[in-house]
Amino acid sequence: MSVEFRQRSVGEYIKMLTRRKWLIALPALAMMIAVGYVVYKLPSLYESTSLLTLKPPTISPTLVQSLTEEDLSQRLQTISQEVLSRSELEPMVLKYRLFEEERNAGMPMELVIDQMRRNIRVELEQTDREKVAAFRVAYRDRSPEAARNVTAELASKFVNAQVISQTQRAETTKEFIDGQLNNAKMNLDALEKQRLDIMMKNVETLPESSQGLIAQLDGLRKREETIAKEKETLITEKGRLNDSIRALNSQARLIEDFGGKEAEDAIREATDVEKTPAYAQLIQKRAELSAKLENLKLSLRDKHPEVVKAKNDIEKINEEIENLRKNAQMRVKSATAASTRKAELQKQNLLIEKQKIESQIAQIEKQLQYKDQELQQNASQIAALEAKINTIPNVKVALESINTQYQSAKATYDDLLKKKNNAELMVGVESNAQGETIRVQDPANLPSSPTNASKKPMLVVLGAGFGLAFGLFLAGIFEVPRLFTVQNIEDAKHYTGLPVLASVPALLSVEEIERQKRTYWFKVIAGAAVAFGSIPLIIMILQATKIFERVVS
Repeated sequence: MSVEFRQRSVGEYIKMLTRRKWLIALPALAMMIAVGYVVYKLPSLYESTSLLTLKPPTISPTLVQSLTEEDLSQRLQTISQEVLSRSELEPMVLKYRLFEEERNAGMPMELVIDQMRRNIRVELEQTDREKVAAFRVAYRDRSPEAARNVTAELASKFVNAQVISQTQRAETTKEFIDGQLNNAKMNLDALEKQRLDIMMKNVETLPESSQGLIAQLDGLRKREETIAKEKETLITEKGRLNDSIRALNSQARLIEDFGGKEAEDAIREATDVEKTPAYAQLIQKRAELSAKLENLKLSLRDKHPEVVKAKNDIEKINEEIENLRKNAQMRVKSATAASTRKAELQKQNLLIEKQKIESQIAQIEKQLQYKDQELQQNASQIAALEAKINTIPNVKVALESINTQYQSAKATYDDLLKKKNNAELMVGVESNAQGETIRVQDPANLPSSPTNASKKPMLVVLGAGFGLAFGLFLAGIFEVPRLFTVQNIEDAKHYTGLPVLASVPALLSVEEIERQKRTYWFKVIAGAAVAFGSIPLIIMILQATKIFERVVS
């Protein structure tokens, strides 16, 4: 069976806070002292401001267009990037000895410049005087004199940068228009030269010369027909000679085939030794001697004179057979040489005839090449004449087109010439500061009181509040577990559901009461020692993190 948690009354919560009053008060007091010390040691920051307004032009507005607030905002952003660059701010840091503590501590110049940019404020605002566009430049520093000097120099840089920017823009516009004007002049000159070139190049293709060109074209075409006929005759003769060469090649192949067959027949007759009578007699005689040798071996030894003689006779017969074969090879060579010589003589005759025909073909090919060259030359002359004839109708059109382009370019040149005069006028206006310029309306003031003085008490209260919250957290750590235990008669009634007939208070002796008092005050003194002992540590942490410097800067 579960029992709901008993809700405490306000009085009970007040008793809890009273019971833990030192646990709550000591952290709040320690934090307030530490924050107060750090805030007291914070350097005072002085802010100097300067109001800059947009001076109306001193000449007619028809020549100079007034800037709108949007145009001023865009231009202000552009000028700010130039004025707040490192090359502009670093000399001011060294000149007015800004951030000496940081620079002596070894802070890089990049970080010093970034810190300086954070201290600079540039913002647009609307003045009460006929809603003149204006903006304010402000700078914060630890020294009021440095704040005023830096603000005044920044204001002068904005004024100078705006004048330089306007002058450069006018000069850039003039240079751009000058370039465009030069290009337009070059275009005019080029068109004039192009018109003259067309007239010079088309002297031969004027309309009055068209009849002569047509007559020349007819003569060249007739000559082309004559050369083509001569070329066809040469091609026919070349084909006939090529047919003769093919016939000679066929005869040469027949001679080679016939000579090969004769050589094969002679070789076959010369190499067929076995069919000769001498070869048959030698074979028969060798067979008789071999039979005789076999009979002698049956009754006699191998070294017997008759056996040895029979062997020698057989070897002589073998030598005669071998000689007979060698003589056959010689006959083959002589027969082959004879048939080859005969075929070569016939082929030489055919080759001589073929060379004569090839020389004739070579001469014909030279003539054909010459005719081709004549045809190419004639065709090129025809093409040139046709091009000239075709150009005649276009000459007039080309000249009219050039004249039209020239008139258009002349109008563009005149318009650019007017713009150049206007740009020169604008350069004079900006150089003499007669246009719309920025001027210092309210110079930089010398601040008399620091801007961060009002924030210091708030920071001390904030530190005390943080310490109080930490003390309440510590008190909660000790008191929250007690809420889930039975502490008094009301808890006993609620969690048991039974009536309480009587309660017995804690009975302590005098010594126990004195011991409790001493323990209580010992804890209070120990807590105070810890709280006040942590103050230097808290101060070191706050100074190292520079939290409050960021808040008040």
